[in-house]
Amino acid sequence: PMPPPEPPHPPNPPAPPPFAPAPPSPPPLKPGGLTGDPHLHFAHGGEADFRGEDGYLYAMLHHSGLAVNVLFEACAFFLSDLVLKVRGTFVTDVFIKAVTEATGRTVRIEFTPNMPPTPIVHGLEGGTRRVLPGRPPLVVEDLSIAVTQNDNTEVLHVRTGGWAIDATARLIQRSATSGKKQVDLSFAPLRDPLAPNPKTGKVVAPHGLIGQSFDGDNIAIDGKKDHYRELWWRQTSFKANEITTEAQAEGAIEGFADDYKVADFYATDFKYRRFNAVEAAPRNVATLTGAKRVTSPGSQYDWKKSKGGTSGDDSPDKAG
Repeated sequence: PMPPPEPPHPPNPPAPPPFAPAPPSPPPLKPGGLTGDPHLHFAHGGEADFRGEDGYLYAMLHHSGLAVNVLFEACAFFLSDLVLKVRGTFVTDVFIKAVTEATGRTVRIEFTPNMPPTPIVHGLEGGTRRVLPGRPPLVVEDLSIAVTQNDNTEVLHVRTGGWAIDATARLIQRSATSGKKQVDLSFAPLRDPLAPNPKTGKVVAPHGLIGQSFDGDNIAIDGKKDHYRELWWRQTSFKANEITTEAQAEGAIEGFADDYKVADFYATDFKYRRFNAVEAAPRNVATLTGAKRVTSPGSQYDWKKSKGGTSGDDSPDKAG
């Protein structure tokens, strides 16, 4: 059958309610990561959007002795070129649980930019401690925690024996909630995440919404994305100046969005749990329905080139 005709070009909508000028655009992210609504950036270059559910926590990267969970919050913002109000969600808080390799000490880090002081580190000798911007890193065996800051962003830097994790807090651009901050995430392995454990000889592949993409191949997988003009037509026939995001990274992740919910800030139990796993194979990419492409034809998998993360839905390139 012939494809349906494209919707007509919309009329010029009336101006939205007044709002404060947008802050400067954030710096470009490293390849891979998480930004905005958020947009998921996978290890080999694939992308998808993930709305999540307001007030729920999701597993973003889980591996042996490491859990990175995030809180999603609903927050509307205005799209600059379409003068359209978008009801999206953002990652607003990050919670990291890490076990040191030398002694097995459990350290917990909370990064809550909308509820300072932050970040706070728990599990230290002598109790909790805040990490201050510009100070030397807080080092606990193979774990280091530092904060850098400029006029527009505050970045939490966490380094474990196996991972480099950056969480960048910034204002949501054109937000309907004045002063609201969101967090972009970046993950990069510091060693091969699929290498056998030297003590057991077994492999534990990482998982989570982003973690699963570190799967040992050169295949980028794109999942469902929110295209605002399409949503505007389908949800309102261009008659209203407000839309709601929908995509849940369908096609690019194993299972469903609810499979990645965790019960509390530092929880490690979810469908694809890895924190205490003895052995776990990488996901089966063949079962995923998203668009696939080989990113480095003829080249072997190189873990050093794999990075992932998230970014915000308020990015200026989402009007399509």
